[in-house]
Amino acid sequence: MVGLDALPTYKRVVAWFSGPVEDSERYFQCLHRLNQGLDTRHWKVYERREKPNGGRLVFSTDTTFVTALERMG
Repeated sequence: MVGLDALPTYKRVVAWFSGPVEDSERYFQCLHRLNQGLDTRHWKVYERREKPNGGRLVFSTDTTFVTALERMG
């Protein structure tokens, strides 16, 4: 057993992609490759919405990604 603070924390994120969102795994791998230390293996997609010019994904990510985005503004 471990305390709750030892468990990873995840946040829900909404992102727009210019290509088809069924390729979400490919997008996550690309993010992992372009951002050293970003672990996308445990990200989970909750919702996909296709539009003619791209798509929207709602997914969970670890808090390190959210912190990095906040630092970028």
